[in-house]
Amino acid sequence: MGREDVFHIIGGGPAGAGAAVAAAKAGFKPVIYEVHDRLAVKPCGRGIPVVGDLWFARIPGDAVLNRIKSAVMFINGEFLFELRGVFEGYIVDKARLLEAVITSSGGEIMFRSRFLKDKGSIKTPRGEVKPVRGVFAGGHPYYEGLTIGAVQWILRNNRLSESETLEIYFDTELMGYYYVFPHGQGEIEVGVGGFEDLARLRARLERFIKSREDLASAERVKLEGARIALGGLRLGWMSGLVKAGESAGFVLPLTGEGIRPSMISGFIAARALAEGRDPVRELERSSIARAIRVQKAILDFVLRLSPRERAEVLKSLTPRAHAEIALGRLNYKVLLMELAKSPGAAAKLLKVIKQT
Repeated sequence: MGREDVFHIIGGGPAGAGAAVAAAKAGFKPVIYEVHDRLAVKPCGRGIPVVGDLWFARIPGDAVLNRIKSAVMFINGEFLFELRGVFEGYIVDKARLLEAVITSSGGEIMFRSRFLKDKGSIKTPRGEVKPVRGVFAGGHPYYEGLTIGAVQWILRNNRLSESETLEIYFDTELMGYYYVFPHGQGEIEVGVGGFEDLARLRARLERFIKSREDLASAERVKLEGARIALGGLRLGWMSGLVKAGESAGFVLPLTGEGIRPSMISGFIAARALAEGRDPVRELERSSIARAIRVQKAILDFVLRLSPRERAEVLKSLTPRAHAEIALGRLNYKVLLMELAKSPGAAAKLLKVIKQT
């Protein structure tokens, strides 16, 4: 195989894995350059609430930690609603998922390979490489928009871990939310993300854990923290490679969900590039990009409101409207019907969505 047959991918995260699949389908040899010595170094919520969007990548059974069938929502400590029949997703072992997807593509992973931005090349254990075709999926360090913090504990609690329900606790003062994700196999993930620094978020998380006896009594396993790109899309190129994944803003701004949007973006970008089409245009026109634009417009709108007004908006939405917006599916016929059922505050939200 010659140099012209290689498809270069910087970053072994979800976007890089999606790009590898698309490149392989187009007849190229994917080579993934990962700066770390293993996959999935960045901690995240590990949730994929909608698996049907990843039709191009099989999720192996041993990568599934738990199946999710419902979600329960609270706002400022008050029960809001429970959603059933909407969430049909997984909590995944992110490292195993990425490994399986990349392996299925026949791609080669070169660990400890650092991107040299000033030279537009990659320093690998075998020497320096100048990519001629490919996808840049370097993650949030290369993102130029707004980022927020998230902190989470992995806890051991056998009873909670077997639940098939996500728990979401909106905090309108923080402009963020707490979450409890059941991993199965005895572990749960409890975290918070919002518009504060990591130290303050950790203090909030400790108070949240201590407020619940079942969490406070659980064994502490691992503390994790990360930055999340919530500033919307930043499409374009990096040293001749098309940007995808978190480096291009493919994270849902209202929820922070990144695995699914990033993997989809990597696939779209690589497929377009391999087939000789404009990858930036294809990304811009994609349904996942549309979802991100709408969520970013909603986030900007909500940030201008007071905590009380934010609570009014959240309470005014029907459960189905919450699901359509949060999951980024945005079935407009359904969404407009649901918003039409909602009182006052939701009418402003409807106007925001229509203008996006």
